[in-house]
Amino acid sequence: MRGADVVKNLYNPYAKRDIEGALVDCADDIVFRWVAEPAQSRYAGVAKGKQEFLARLLALDDDFEYRRFIPVEIIDGGDKVAAQVEIHMTRRTTGEEFVMRTADFWTLHDGKIIEMVEYYDTALAASVILDLSRLNKALRHKILRDL
Repeated sequence: MRGADVVKNLYNPYAKRDIEGALVDCADDIVFRWVAEPAQSRYAGVAKGKQEFLARLLALDDDFEYRRFIPVEIIDGGDKVAAQVEIHMTRRTTGEEFVMRTADFWTLHDGKIIEMVEYYDTALAASVILDLSRLNKALRHKILRDL
């Protein structure tokens, strides 16, 4: 199976919110890196192993409703796969709707996903997570500038 097919096999059940089913092709010792400062998001940082990865994804699902999950483009490089993803989300606590675009980079070995690195719009994530609309204008600009 091609690398892009393995990644699609993760994205398809994930889009349907079958989070555990999405991880079937992940190695038990997968490393997930969500590239951001941990001070900006409790989800940032590294998850080591399938159980930590699953816990991180379930926590996200608790906080956000995933209305649509769209792999816009997947580039197959064999054991290296890159993808652009568009995620239509709603923050469960506030009802705020937004679209998050991510860049995902996957590494595979023997048909199993061993690493995933994700980049995303940290300013958008901080504004949703911190609910910047409730902060005064000067403080909001300082927080966004420091991202």
